[in-house]
Amino acid sequence: MQQDTIGTLIGAMTAEIACFEAYIASQRSFSAALKDRDWISLQTAMGLLDEIARALAERESIRAESYERMRAEFGCEEQGIYRLALHVPEPRRTELTDLYRRLKISAMRAKFENASASDIASGNRDLLRAILDELFPEKRGNIYGRSGRALRPGMDSLVLDTAL
Repeated sequence: MQQDTIGTLIGAMTAEIACFEAYIASQRSFSAALKDRDWISLQTAMGLLDEIARALAERESIRAESYERMRAEFGCEEQGIYRLALHVPEPRRTELTDLYRRLKISAMRAKFENASASDIASGNRDLLRAILDELFPEKRGNIYGRSGRALRPGMDSLVLDTAL
């Protein structure tokens, strides 16, 4: 029974790593489409990213369930995969810990790709705002709705730095 659970966890981790790799590749396509202003490719990349994110969430839930089942089977009260791996015989232990490291690295790479895409989008937005402010200085600071009319800013809370 324990070997089945270990195999399920290893399979789930392998599938999750594959999803992360696909997500990273799609995120790079998204960033390239954003840089090139290729709106059709951008839309395609966004749909693919959404699909992969759903698959990733599914794989993550399978991994979490397998992990909890394995903890229960081994009677391991401690949290953490490395503590649990101590109960797994070799060579599966090494395979399990190596997959966990690869999973963490894949997740970190996906996070960096997201940050990169966010930086590109922010840079484009700031550039466009600066150009529009130069071209239309009288419109600076106005917020417009979908109808094209100026919107009044809401009366939200404002926090001021008293040092200024």
